[in-house]
Amino acid sequence: MQNLNFLIKPASSQCNMRCRYCFYADEAAVRCGQSAAGMTRPEAETLIRSAFAAAEPGAQVSFSFQGGEPTLAGLDFFRFFMAKAAELRPARVHINYALQTNGLVLNDEWAEFLAANQVLVGISLDGTKELHDNTRLDAKGKAPGTV
Repeated sequence: MQNLNFLIKPASSQCNMRCRYCFYADEAAVRCGQSAAGMTRPEAETLIRSAFAAAEPGAQVSFSFQGGEPTLAGLDFFRFFMAKAAELRPARVHINYALQTNGLVLNDEWAEFLAANQVLVGISLDGTKELHDNTRLDAKGKAPGTV
């Protein structure tokens, strides 16, 4: 197969926001066992190995991370994932990374890591500051960045 795309939820349904319109929090609340703890390193390695086993020479393998909030898996998880993918990548297979995030935990260390690994980053925003702050609340019920 020439192009393989994986949409990964490394933090399961965990999120550090409580957006007024979020359907996912309600879905997670009614699951058996609630929110899983998140993807483990052995699970990540199994996914990576399986992806590369299916990839033909010249393939593009894309690993995209979304949520809940994927950054809650932690920077060390992403360091492990990308190092393991680089280690296991077959010759002539190209890897692409993408991350969809609310951006709350991003800092200089995250930015340097994402840039170094050429991760395409999407930041979720809801229009104007007034609209955004009214609908996208953090876990304390406040607009992110307010006291």
